[in-house]
Parts: sequence; structure tokens; C-alpha cells
Amino acid sequence: MFTANRVYSQRLATVADARTIVPLWQAFAQQRTQVDPSMQLKPGYDFEQYISYQLQRPFSFFFLLEVELDETSDLKEIVGCFAIYFYDEAPPPELEGIDDFMESPFQPRRVGAVLGLYIDEKHRQPHTIKLLVDGAIAKAEELKVTDVDVLVSAEQTGVQKLLERHGFTKSAVQYSRHYQIADTENLPSLHPDVLSSGVEPEMETVAASIPLRNIENYELVKNPNGEVIFLQPITNAAGELLCSSSGLPIYPNPLHDLETNAYVFDQDGKLVTCPVLQDCDGVVEYAGIPQFCPPLYQRSDKNLVLKQDKNGTYLFAEADVDESGKVKRSPDGKPIFKQ
Repeated sequence: MFTANRVYSQRLATVADARTIVPLWQAFAQQRTQVDPSMQLKPGYDFEQYISYQLQRPFSFFFLLEVELDETSDLKEIVGCFAIYFYDEAPPPELEGIDDFMESPFQPRRVGAVLGLYIDEKHRQPHTIKLLVDGAIAKAEELKVTDVDVLVSAEQTGVQKLLERHGFTKSAVQYSRHYQIADTENLPSLHPDVLSSGVEPEMETVAASIPLRNIENYELVKNPNGEVIFLQPITNAAGELLCSSSGLPIYPNPLHDLETNAYVFDQDGKLVTCPVLQDCDGVVEYAGIPQFCPPLYQRSDKNLVLKQDKNGTYLFAEADVDESGKVKRSPDGKPIFKQ
């Protein structure tokens, strides 16, 4: 039975929490479609994979609301979540001056973009909402962002009042007009044609080393020898840059420890990175983003830990490929990995 004196707490989620978060995020998405008919859910959407992906992004965070199940144990239930990711509109210092003509005329911001907030209705109270919001705001202040952006439906007046109580102001009003288009209709492409855009397809790609920073405090990451880690763009066996379909160099995806969220180094003190996913056609992408092979996990004392072979080498999932050597994909286009 629910009572008002139950103890609630807030913490950061890890990849191990992804499956538990799924019902909450599904409820959030369904609620979103109810207030905005233009936002329709994809059939069979893999929420767990989406949440896992978000949790592995360097500046993406899920704050969880937990409630104690009883006073005699430490068991807790996750009953709410607040998702936010942070980004800098300015390019990294190493890339300043490149493609200046593409930059916005406005001063770049350091932004916290809210993905969503959802709390189970039985636990939706002012102090539980405040726990999650305060956690996200504290992280925003820690990362020294200049702005936190939240997109709210016009019908969500309660959320608007909540934001105003936390110091948010209405900065814009967005209008939408929805068009119903038949699935069978032949649609003109909205993807730019590189060959006819005036951009030389063989223009030299500028790639720079990027210093790796701690996702918690943005400090430079050092290896066990005290040396600053720099991410180098990935190259193939011939030493040529691997680039995305948009022509940008692809950088390694460092491996994180589930418990500490720290970067992982091997026995030789080298940073461990996830292999970029490739097949017979080259680098595999999803929604225009190069994909990487996820790490494998195993159980150890009821905890999930990164899996290693007998030599201490970290292991990663292999993609499922068809007879032609192409990576198999789910109905919505995501690469499929072997179980």
C-alpha cells in the first residue's frame, strides 16, 4: 500500500538499468503521442536498445527515481526517470576555423537538451519530481552549461507551470501543421545530392586528434602512465581515413566500465575502444551514424561486468551477416548482433 512517508532517492542510471527503464520510457512515449498526434510511435520499436545507446553516449544521462519497497530491506523500485544530454554548439578547439561559413550567426551555447521526464502516476508528487529535476540541474551546473532547453506540448500546462517554478521561462512558441501522407506515395528525396551540390566529393577531409575528457567532470583523461589520451581518427589497413556517409572522419568509441562509468584500459595501459562495425559495403551506419560493436557482459556476484577472454582481452559482439557479407538489420534498419 502506498503511503506518503515512503523514502525516495535519485541516482544516475547505468547500462545495466536499461531494461528496467523501458516500461517508463514506453509510457512517456505513449503519453507524448496522446498530446501530439503528429508524433507517432514506430511499430515494434526497440526501447531497450535506444536507452542502452543513450546511456553509452558520453554526455547523455538518465536520472532515476527510486522508492524503498519496505523499511526492513535495501530493495528499491525504479518509478521515474529524467533523461538529458549535453552538447556544445561550438566546435572542439582542435577544429576551430574549419568550415566557418557553415556556423550559425549566433554565439554558440553550451546546452542541456531534455529528452523527457516521466514518473509513475502513483508516485507523481511535487517532491519526487523535484528530486529528478534537481539532479539534472545539478549536472547541468556541474558541466557549466549556458542553457537548458525543454520542448513541451501546448497541452501540458502542468509541466509548463512546473518548469516556471524551477526558473524556466518561455523562450519560443512552436507551431506545427501535420500532413497525412500515404505510405505508398512516391516521396521526393530530402537528402542532399553530394554530386550535384557543388561540393567536391574527393575533397580532402580534415581530421584532428581530440583529447579525451572525463564525462563526469570534463577533465582530461590520462592513461596509467599519466599521459593525456588523444582520440585519433580511425583508419583502414591502408592507412586511409574511415569517413561517414557525410564525409566526416570517424573517431573511436571508448569503452566504459558499468559500475564506475570510467574509461577502460587494457593490461598494457592502452585505452580500450569498441570496434567500428563494417561489412562488405564498408562502415555500417544507422540513421547516418556509424555503428560500433557493443561490448559483451557476464554475471559476476550478481553484477554485470565486461567480458574478457583468458588472456584478458575484452570481447565484443559480432554482427549477424547474410550470405553476401552484409550486416543483417531489423525492420527499422538497426544492425543485428549475434546473441
